[in-house]
Amino acid sequence: MELRKFGMNYGALLGIFLIFFAIVFWILGLDNEKSIVPSIVNNLVIISFISYAIMHYRDNINNGYISYSHSLKLGTTVAFFSSVIMAFYTFFYMTYLNPDMVADVMNMTEYTILESNPNISDVELDMALSMTAKLMQPHWMMLTGVLAGTFMGFLYSLLISFFTKREDLSQIS
Repeated sequence: MELRKFGMNYGALLGIFLIFFAIVFWILGLDNEKSIVPSIVNNLVIISFISYAIMHYRDNINNGYISYSHSLKLGTTVAFFSSVIMAFYTFFYMTYLNPDMVADVMNMTEYTILESNPNISDVELDMALSMTAKLMQPHWMMLTGVLAGTFMGFLYSLLISFFTKREDLSQIS
């Protein structure tokens, strides 16, 4: 099986798992509570899925071997495709499940800015809030979600690949 197709399949599975956890956290109210639990669970799921995908490909598809670069590529591919799926969920979440999210973030941002800099001018505050509002639009959130998810997957894959690589020494002359 081609590496990219394999990565797409596992990325889709990871994206579905992350959506499942996001919905559970939303139902439990953990998404609004500044809880660190969702972040820890998501990162553990991502690391586990990337590790499993690489080892499954290495052991069951590629005769027990995978180079560091192929392992890194596969892990990053899994992260990219899961990030794309999560970006669509984020759009759906912001648009339909929690349309007040942007307003809540804006209120929290204003509070944080005023607390950290009580002497800020109205013009500076308005400018900061305007920039935040632009970045909180669903299309920007989707783009940054894909970029951030892929980058984090790449970083995780850098480390995971170090442990999962297994070179075929008989192919080296």
